[in-house]
Amino acid sequence: THRPPSFVSATMKAYTYRTPIVPVSLELLQDSEFDMDALLGGLLAESFGRGINDDLTNGHGTGKPKGIITAATACDVSAAATAIKLADILDLMKSVDSNYAKNGRFMLHRETLYALMKIKDTTGRYIWQEGTKDGHPATLFAKPYTLNDDMPTIGAGKSSVLFGDFSKFKIRIVKDFRVVRLNELLAEYLSIGLFGFARVDGMLLDAGPNPIKKLVHAGS
Repeated sequence: THRPPSFVSATMKAYTYRTPIVPVSLELLQDSEFDMDALLGGLLAESFGRGINDDLTNGHGTGKPKGIITAATACDVSAAATAIKLADILDLMKSVDSNYAKNGRFMLHRETLYALMKIKDTTGRYIWQEGTKDGHPATLFAKPYTLNDDMPTIGAGKSSVLFGDFSKFKIRIVKDFRVVRLNELLAEYLSIGLFGFARVDGMLLDAGPNPIKKLVHAGS
């Protein structure tokens, strides 16, 4: 019997993130053949993205977003404390509701991916052959994967792999990332200051069926 949908309200906050102030020489701005404002703005945006990615992945939800690792539900079956098997991946996939699994994808650290790729059979051949041919999409058991170097690696008590419908994890960025130019702060040093900021939060929409599950390794 299928239950009718029910709704509750949830509030997405706006945690402020900012980069350090970067001093830029006025002589450099005047003499450079490049658009230094655009170049430095791009570098600040990259630095900002790396910073918020860690919190959106691992954040504990107190004073910062609740990251996707914290919000996801643990798979019923644990992996070994310091190793991973392809069977663990199958258990993780099996644990996700079919309606979410059909749009499912994996997220994992690149070191975890390499550990899976190195698994061999009894004759010494690599078991996982997907993605090794030119033009073959990057998949794991026919599901796409995303590499995220802020994901935990394999280890006791850690959550090394996520699987599910990632469209259910919502990220709010208020009015996008902005670069602020401070013309007077460092004027006596013939420099300007640049910094970037944005207000961000993340939330997993989970009404009970757990659209994203995590593979947790056993404790040591």
